[in-house]
Amino acid sequence: MAAAAVGAAAVGRAAVSAVDPDEARRLLEQELQRAEYDGARATWWDRASKAVLDWLGSLRADGLDSPAVGHTVLVIAVVVLVAVAVVVVLARGLPRRRARTAAASAGGVFDDGDVRTAADLARSAESAFDRGDWTTAVLDGFRSLARGLGERDLVPDVPGATARSIAARAERAFPDLGDALDRAARTFDDVRYLDRSAGRETADAVLTTARSVARARPARTDAPAVPA
Repeated sequence: MAAAAVGAAAVGRAAVSAVDPDEARRLLEQELQRAEYDGARATWWDRASKAVLDWLGSLRADGLDSPAVGHTVLVIAVVVLVAVAVVVVLARGLPRRRARTAAASAGGVFDDGDVRTAADLARSAESAFDRGDWTTAVLDGFRSLARGLGERDLVPDVPGATARSIAARAERAFPDLGDALDRAARTFDDVRYLDRSAGRETADAVLTTARSVARARPARTDAPAVPA
């Protein structure tokens, strides 16, 4: 029995000595590539996590327990948030500033080539209201008001006149309707130039103002109210 063990050991030593170093390395690599060893290999997450932890630990000698680490992370987070906010503002602009800019640059009430009469515009606005097209009802409703003022020589139909200027001049002839005229003009600008949605109530208010102006008797004025 002892002789057999000695003989086996001798054969094993002979087999090992018969394998050169390169062959031994190749056999070892093949062995380590077996599925049983996969769990011991470092994943990309392991490597990335270790890199972050090493960086944090390098901030001060006492590593992650250092107050400097938390302070540094907080500073980095704040800087990132500020950078994102700046990018958003530069890309989209401040909402209030955009609204003021759009309102200040509001153009004329009428499109080029729009020669419809006040009656034509009123019919278009009423028809749009009946079918639920509140946007058209607001736009053509105020246009019918403006064109009617021009046809009555109360506010000359000057090309490029804005809704606000027409409402301000019309108030001289209809002082009792000043607030309604101003609201109608603002609604017109909101819908046309600020892309705000019109609703049934806002459309009805504009049409009501247009009808009131059309029926009202103007106050006596010394001179025609020419829009600015």
